[in-house]
Parts: sequence; structure tokens; C-alpha cells
Amino acid sequence: MPDKTIAFVTNQYRCDRLIRAAHKISGETCSELLVVGVLDSEYTLDPEAVDYLFTETKRYKSTMRLLFTDDKIESMREITGQADSANIVTGMPHSHNSVLYDLWRDFPDKSFYTVDSGGEIAEVATKSAHTA
Repeated sequence: MPDKTIAFVTNQYRCDRLIRAAHKISGETCSELLVVGVLDSEYTLDPEAVDYLFTETKRYKSTMRLLFTDDKIESMREITGQADSANIVTGMPHSHNSVLYDLWRDFPDKSFYTVDSGGEIAEVATKSAHTA
């Protein structure tokens, strides 16, 4: 089973930049792209945005899954913790309380990337990078 590059998205049009960035990373790392929409009560469901993101995902011959959850961080942990999840792509943390900091700390063996609003990709330094 090949490694996966996971793009975590919400149901917002602007998440297309995460899909494009994850596609680029999956090509560079020879991994399979999987887009995961993690939907909770934080965002009102926008079916048109979800359809748009599905279309963007299909452009890259990839798969998109939707998860409806009351516990976003636990769902993200579960997917990130899978053995074949090698690269994780997200947007930028919006606050010091962001669930992203927990993921980075809990999975130092994974490669994390953030994508800013302009589509710029940055690799996140994790504990394993500092102990190598």
C-alpha cells in the first residue's frame, strides 16, 4: 500500500489551494493523494462548496472523503495516525488554541505542511526534525 498525502479541508471554496498543494506534495513524494473534508458545527454546510472541492479533487484523479463529526481533533488524529498517512496538508493555524499544534506534537514522525491564503507551502518543523 503506497503512502498517502492527506489534505484536510473544510467546506469552503478557498480550500482548493490545499488540494493543489497536496497534489504537488504527493507528486514530489510519490504518494497517493486523499482529500478529507472534516465537517463539524463550526461551519455551516455549503453543498456547492463541497461539490466544487469534489470536482477539484477529481481533476487530480484523487479521492475525497467527507467526515461529519462532533470531535474534529479526534477524527483528524485517527486519520493522521494511520500507518500509510505520510504527509499531512492543512491551512494555517488561526490561533494558539488550534488543533493543528496537537497533531504536530502527537505525530512527530509525520511530515506536516501548511498552506497560506496565497497558496504558499511551508513544511512544519516537528520534534523528530530537531532530534535527528
